[in-house]
Amino acid sequence: MAALLAPAHLAVFPTEVRNVLVVVNGLQDFRAIAAKLAAMHDREPLRIHLLAVEHAPSGHAMAFLKHINVKRLLREDGLAAMRPLMDLLDKAGVPYRHQVEVGPWEETIARFAQDRCCKAIVMGDHEAGRIGHLVLRHDAWRIRTRLVRDGFACETI
Repeated sequence: MAALLAPAHLAVFPTEVRNVLVVVNGLQDFRAIAAKLAAMHDREPLRIHLLAVEHAPSGHAMAFLKHINVKRLLREDGLAAMRPLMDLLDKAGVPYRHQVEVGPWEETIARFAQDRCCKAIVMGDHEAGRIGHLVLRHDAWRIRTRLVRDGFACETI
């Protein structure tokens, strides 16, 4: 008696796509991040979200900047910070979505990760040397701690 087998095309594609958030601050080693994402993408299907978070000026500064579209300028700055990573991912053929948010850094990243059910956050290595690396690791720890406190499990890479 022949065993019933699932069609071959069903076995090739996993049913779940892993959401991965990449926090971009413009100071990371983008080549290393792009290589890491490409390797992850080769192993499993990913939905990659690039996020740049820009801080809004204080209320006092905004009083002097009323005539300027500050949020538009901040979004342009965030996009410019992401551009080198986007170019590397494009060359590697790795698909992604990108977004710039304006708001408090830690809170914005945590909310974004939760809203998109991201199972991993890639912070990357800092190009600013040992001190920059320690600062980035501390930021990753703070974000992960906040997510855990909110009941959301997420790996930081």
